[in-house]
Amino acid sequence: MSKVIIIGGGAAGLLAGLGALSTGAHTTILEKMPKVGRKLLITGKGRCNITNMCSIQELIKNIPGNGRFLYSAFGSLPMKT
Repeated sequence: MSKVIIIGGGAAGLLAGLGALSTGAHTTILEKMPKVGRKLLITGKGRCNITNMCSIQELIKNIPGNGRFLYSAFGSLPMKT
């Protein structure tokens, strides 16, 4: 069995850890802060998190500036309208 050590428990480190686990590797994530993924908690409200369950209109309304150019891109994703 492979052993993987990931330095940093941010979004990239957590995803790397999931990827390593999916291959069956024994995975350890090292993080200097008390909690991993802390900055993930401040994303969302339709501005940064495109994996939420709001409608395309609500998502684009919360994009800073003019987000209308994203209608075609978001329209290709399985989202509710």
